[in-house]
Amino acid sequence: MSENNKAIVKRVVDEHWNKKNAAIAAELIAEDCALHTPDGALRGVEGARRLLNAYATAFPDFHITTDELIAEGDKVAFRYTFAGTHQGKLGEVAASGKKVTTSGIGIYRIVGGKVAEGRLEWDRASLQEQIGSAAPAKSAMQPA
Repeated sequence: MSENNKAIVKRVVDEHWNKKNAAIAAELIAEDCALHTPDGALRGVEGARRLLNAYATAFPDFHITTDELIAEGDKVAFRYTFAGTHQGKLGEVAASGKKVTTSGIGIYRIVGGKVAEGRLEWDRASLQEQIGSAAPAKSAMQPA
């Protein structure tokens, strides 16, 4: 089961995200899926499509690289790198033209061959800093 679940998550990353194929969401994501993200909670196939559309609009050339993929039971965890160029509006932030790279972690729960729940986290502060919408954060290790 774990290998099958990993294959589903690979398809979500490769076919839904990297190919920017919103139509495949119905095949890979449960209609009542709960997606938890730094941008808020989203529901179902339409929520997954809205999230893809928001980031594909802001970063049309984005690519997600899966750095690590681990599965146990009905859960698949993955560590990833997101890279792209900020060429469109992200929320209220106008395109900056800046290239960005940020890291993230996701945990998907797979039921019946589809994503039933997703918990996605990414370094939102770093992303905002790179596009110029936030001041650089000081490290806790830096002297005050």
